[in-house]
Amino acid sequence: MTYPLAERVTPTNARSAVACVHCKSPIAVSTWDKFNGFLVECPHCHGFHGRRWNIRGLVFASFLLNALSFFFTMRPGKAFAAIAVWVLVFWLVLPRAESWPDWAEALAFGALMLGPVIINAVLLVRHQIDLDRAPVSAAARTRS
Repeated sequence: MTYPLAERVTPTNARSAVACVHCKSPIAVSTWDKFNGFLVECPHCHGFHGRRWNIRGLVFASFLLNALSFFFTMRPGKAFAAIAVWVLVFWLVLPRAESWPDWAEALAFGALMLGPVIINAVLLVRHQIDLDRAPVSAAARTRS
């Protein structure tokens, strides 16, 4: 998975500078990325910088906010697209489910309600795996 490259610190973006967790070099990270802990790639060591997500908070937000919880696990552009798809699926499936048998209607409703929880859980696991990954050396980057 590719993540955006963090900016090198300049006098104009020095206010948003943080130290990379791998090489301790200063990198500029946006406020939204810092707030949500999204991963960014360090331009110096090419390691991923971010913070760990709280699984309980994420699952609770997924239950409570349903598709709006995508803003906690995705950058805004992807979150808006995922919400649009989720609303479209709701709009297409739920009215037609009234003619289905009760068990199929309950299964569809449960899948639509628990869908964001499952999607966010998959994104959380992917985030944690990428966060634990060591930086790729420059020699290994040129070989591949």
